[in-house]
Amino acid sequence: MVKPHKARQASYIVFATTLILILPNLAGLVS
Repeated sequence: MVKPHKARQASYIVFATTLILILPNLAGLVS
């Protein structure tokens, strides 16, 4: 079984990775 804490941690990692990938693109669009 997957523990809720582990699942939440994984979702945070995915969220952080998405931000890291998207932020440079957003900065490029703004500048």
